[in-house]
Amino acid sequence: LMVGFGLFMSSMHLGKPKRFYRGFNNWRHSPVCREGLGIAAFMGALGLHILFSLPENSLLQSLDTALLGGAMTEILSPSLMTNLANVFGWLAVPSALAGLYYMNRCYRIKARPFWNHWQVVTSFFGNMLSLGALVSGVVIVTTLTLMKADCSSAVMLSGLLMFIGVTAESVGLMAHSRAMNSATHEGAASHFVQCTTFGKTYYCRNVLQGLNLLLMMGLLVFSGDSLLALVGWSVAGLLLLVTSVVGRALFYVLVIPTTMPGAFFWKNKGFEQHARDIGLAEMPQVGVIPNAH
Repeated sequence: LMVGFGLFMSSMHLGKPKRFYRGFNNWRHSPVCREGLGIAAFMGALGLHILFSLPENSLLQSLDTALLGGAMTEILSPSLMTNLANVFGWLAVPSALAGLYYMNRCYRIKARPFWNHWQVVTSFFGNMLSLGALVSGVVIVTTLTLMKADCSSAVMLSGLLMFIGVTAESVGLMAHSRAMNSATHEGAASHFVQCTTFGKTYYCRNVLQGLNLLLMMGLLVFSGDSLLALVGWSVAGLLLLVTSVVGRALFYVLVIPTTMPGAFFWKNKGFEQHARDIGLAEMPQVGVIPNAH
């Protein structure tokens, strides 16, 4: 459901909703189209995996026995259904990776220097691991707890994936900061705004992310299957959600495009006056008429 909602919103924001299909009709050249194709293939394969896994579900088997006298099991070969479920499950994995890769390619363009860095890869794939592990872990651990089964392995595996994902994202952020500090394009301007106007938000996110890494490292090394460990992982999950939301907001808010002269200032008198006040209007490529006097 979450993936479907994301694909829907991605399609709708590209323009008029009735023209959404235009985002899917250039698979040969457009990474946006390939992203949509990958995600759609993932959703289809995952849906079929779930469908063919249903005959193995104990609740469904009980209903089949009680209501149909086991007729469904006789009609549908359990071994065939299991094999089909496995096939579509494995097909879903490369489809998801392909969709995520082309999602990254959508942002790696020269017209957006702030995004044109391999940090986008570590961010997207890191979020896939960390947030994916968080959501899966909540569902799996809750289910195992209700079944009164041991959930320690699920907690540790989910925690390890969260740690790997946050580590990958942190490495990318450090490299991105160094690259933007030494750059001379619009990406450097975006990073300057990030460190000044949004400095408190930026540094707070970095500190929280660093603390979360230390917390998860400690939980992986020292925690067992106690209630205290579960509380610790819950705190780590909340910190992950906060830093992810803030990081995604900074990612979109701060980008400055390289575009045609004056386009950044069109229909915005405040921007035009600001350009005059700071001397930016003296540059012809800005496209703003400087003060006559």
